[in-house]
Amino acid sequence: MREEKSYVIGTHDAEIERLGVQHRVWRASVLDLWRQGGVTVGQTVLDIGAGPGHATLDLAQIVGRDGKVIALERSRRFLAALSAFAEARGLANIAAVEADLLEYEWPHAVADRAWCRWVLAFINDPAKVLRGVARALKPGGKLILQEYYDYASWHLAPRAPAFEAYVAKIIAKWRASGGESDVGLALPRLLPEAGFAIESVRPVVFAARMNDFNASWPMGFAREYLPVMERDGDISAAEGKEIAALLDRYQADPDALVITPGVLQIIATKL
Repeated sequence: MREEKSYVIGTHDAEIERLGVQHRVWRASVLDLWRQGGVTVGQTVLDIGAGPGHATLDLAQIVGRDGKVIALERSRRFLAALSAFAEARGLANIAAVEADLLEYEWPHAVADRAWCRWVLAFINDPAKVLRGVARALKPGGKLILQEYYDYASWHLAPRAPAFEAYVAKIIAKWRASGGESDVGLALPRLLPEAGFAIESVRPVVFAARMNDFNASWPMGFAREYLPVMERDGDISAAEGKEIAALLDRYQADPDALVITPGVLQIIATKL
């Protein structure tokens, strides 16, 4: 149970499925970002904080049989899901490693590329992890990142002040746990200090109607995080019901929009 609570929502089957939806929403952007970052056949790629491995599987298919993906993840349940997914797809080029990123003994110069999405925001010492990644990358290797830079930019349209208050409480909970929702704003300093040269930075935000598949990611999280917030006392049961009803109204409105939290896509080269 401790491990379940240490993740934002948990590591249960429904969360594995939700993370799959999240990856499919972002998949086109991610594939293009990997292409820009030079991910290709025959490389060794680190998947940092791999979760149940939805991105790992795509990376394994890209690098091919002559390449390798090293998936670093501290949840045994997620790693078991990754192993099952890989076996079902006949992918034998994935090395799943159970590791807490802050305690991991990073190997020296083993990887050509490293991929990290929405992991540094949950770590109380992202600089330490970046130094570890730099150690594990070969000289000239690249780190490819997606991290939030303005989580409060998550909005519903027409504007919903009650939803914005809910998002503010999510951010406060995040920071109270030792993470930083807007860690992307620190990366222009943290990356050079860890031995990286920033090659490119691009902000990404989606605006989606409720019947658009892209809306399923933010709206699904907003709804599924309500029980966690109630359980931990961050919102009352009455507030939870109010927010759930608000989400129902917006999802039934064909003209309503959800605007996603701002994300930075960064490619940085190890010096």
